[in-house]
Amino acid sequence: MRIFLRDVALKIRTNSIGIKAITQIILDEIHSVLEKIDEHPYEDLISSILSAKNVFVTGQGRSGLVSRTFAMRLTHIGLNAYCVGDATTPNIDQGDLLIACSSSGSTHITRYIAGLARKANATVVAVTSQKNSPLSGQADIVVELPVKEVSTHHKDSGSIQFRSTLFEQACLVYLDGVILSLVKKLKSSENEMHKRHSNLE
Repeated sequence: MRIFLRDVALKIRTNSIGIKAITQIILDEIHSVLEKIDEHPYEDLISSILSAKNVFVTGQGRSGLVSRTFAMRLTHIGLNAYCVGDATTPNIDQGDLLIACSSSGSTHITRYIAGLARKANATVVAVTSQKNSPLSGQADIVVELPVKEVSTHHKDSGSIQFRSTLFEQACLVYLDGVILSLVKKLKSSENEMHKRHSNLE
C-alpha cells in the first residue's frame, strides 16, 4: 500500500495520471474513512441537535468552513444555528450545543471555545480524527473520523492529499449525512427549506 501511494503521488506530480483517476482515488479515500465510523456517536449527535435550543459551530481554517456549511444547512431545515465569532452570534447557555471540528483535536482556539462552552454548561461535540486528543477530552460526544494523514516527511503513507484535506472532505460528507437524517426526522419539505434560503444573493 505504501509503495502504491508513493507511485500515485509521483504520477500526480509528473502529470502522468488523469483527473478521473485522481478524483476516484479521492472518493476511495473518503469512503475508506466513512466506512469505519461508529454509529453510536452519530445517534447521540442527532439526538443532541434535536434537543438543543441553539446549535453553535466552530473550527479553524477549512474545518471552520465545513462547520459554517453545516450551520447554514441547519438553518435551512428550521433549527437555530450560529457560527462562533459572527457579529450576530448570541451567548451560549445550558441547553445549547457546540459542535467543534478539528482534525488534530489540538487547535488552541477551538479548544478554548470548547472550554468556554463547558463553563456555560452547554453540551460539547468534538468532530475529530484523534479520539484521544485534548478536544475529545473536553467533549460530551466524540465523533471520530479515522483519517490517516500523510507522512509529513516522506508522504508515503496514509492519504495522498495535502495534510488534513481528507478529514475536511470526510467531515463535510458526514455532516451532510446528519442533515439528511434530520430532514427525515423533522419531515422538512423542499418548499419549506427553500423559503428559509437567503434571498439577498
